[in-house]
Amino acid sequence: MAEHFPRYVDGGPAPAQDGATFRTFEPATRRHLADVPRCGPADVETAVAAARRAFDRGPWPRMAPDERAAVLRRIAERISAESGRLAELEVRDNGTTVRKALGADVPGARAAFAWSAWWAERLPTRLGRPGTTEGRSPHYLRWQPLGVVAAIVPWNLPLLLAAWRIAPAIAAGNTCVVKPASFTSLTALELVRLMHECGLPPGVVNVVTGPGGTTGDSLVRARGVDLVAFTGSDAVGESVRSGAAGAGVSTRLDLGGKSPNVVLADADLDRAAAGVAWSIFLHNGQVCMAGSRAVVHTDVYDGFVERIRRRAGALRLGDPLDPDTDLGPLVSRNQARTARHFTERGLGQGARLVCGGRMPEPGELPEGLDPGAYFLPTVLADVAPEDTVAQEEIFGPVLSVLRARDDADAVRVANASRYGLSAGVWSADAEHARTVAEALRAEQVWINDYRLVDLDPPPATDGPAGTAWDRVTNELDAYRSRQVVVDSTDGPPGLAPTPYHLLGSGLPPAVSRPRSTP
Repeated sequence: MAEHFPRYVDGGPAPAQDGATFRTFEPATRRHLADVPRCGPADVETAVAAARRAFDRGPWPRMAPDERAAVLRRIAERISAESGRLAELEVRDNGTTVRKALGADVPGARAAFAWSAWWAERLPTRLGRPGTTEGRSPHYLRWQPLGVVAAIVPWNLPLLLAAWRIAPAIAAGNTCVVKPASFTSLTALELVRLMHECGLPPGVVNVVTGPGGTTGDSLVRARGVDLVAFTGSDAVGESVRSGAAGAGVSTRLDLGGKSPNVVLADADLDRAAAGVAWSIFLHNGQVCMAGSRAVVHTDVYDGFVERIRRRAGALRLGDPLDPDTDLGPLVSRNQARTARHFTERGLGQGARLVCGGRMPEPGELPEGLDPGAYFLPTVLADVAPEDTVAQEEIFGPVLSVLRARDDADAVRVANASRYGLSAGVWSADAEHARTVAEALRAEQVWINDYRLVDLDPPPATDGPAGTAWDRVTNELDAYRSRQVVVDSTDGPPGLAPTPYHLLGSGLPPAVSRPRSTP
């Protein structure tokens, strides 16, 4: 029987104001999974008003960072305690495998809150000018929360990305209105329910659900929002940017990727093939950082293609709730058709089909599963840099393998993309790999690895942090604004006097200027 999920506004569950709902379905079976509120403009307005009150008059932004951190840690612990429920919802709602949900999505959501708590206690909220006494300087920087954040979460990693949008934002003292993708709303709703049970004050995090064209557009243009944070496709991101700009609201957009793995002539091909297969076939390639291009030195090209063919062919498609399943369905039949469309486009432009390239035939999947939502792991060889499959984000299990004559050509081919999100470099020589890595236009480059999943916990002390520390720092800074304060009541604080004499005769004589208290 289908479940009924409410929206969450001002600390409590509620239906849409007009009672409207929409259905969500399991991708693997097409069974009716849940009924979810179809929120309209009035629901969005109510949610934004609740977040605005919580920020302007509520306790959350005024709490000390360690007080907020304590709530975030309780949420992290509760996520672990509810891992089974959250994982099953994610599998049934999104189509990911239970192995990935339990091994990456739920632990990753927990890590988002644990890391945000850790950094909330350590990032400075005020910094005195060098050479002055900390905390007493009349010349200082201070950081403050932005206000109300509208967080629009995509369908590919609904629990994980909801957590990474919410946790840093509220750790910095903001309040949020979250809008999950319409057909993968359930884990975001469940997460916010758990958050309120952990002592989060009313109005700090609110959830509205519904189609992007109505609910999402209303949120982007809502009065009272200070920042729109969006993760998703380039096309929708441009629409969000335009809508928010029209409302005078800032945006933070995390869009697509077409990330390369560069396999050099001296690479360990077995290791490289394993890493590349992981980077593109995990979660059916429905990850913005998926390594959807392999740029391979011509001397090892054929050997690499054969190894990646064997690995792709060994992956087991099946019921996502079966722990032995490697790949479940894509998020929808439409997404599987998209993978097929791009594959056919690549073949039409001259690519060679190595394996896959189609939906499963009847009988190739266990009974009860929908073949129309599945797509076989696909490898296309002899792809040219200008081909569509080498340029466009597919968001499916489709790998394009391109040939490079030498290192310089590999860098040229890898950089021949409008994206620059991530990359991998594979070489037995670390110095050789670093030289190539530093020539790539990518925000993050892994050498002999591809870390799509990063579950390093925060350190128990102030010792060395794991590799997630930089991400959390950037996330928290994205949700804070900086202010410079210079108090010249008692004279310029270590600065040259303001040259008032450049206009008129300068400052009048000081008569009874108040003294500041230390």
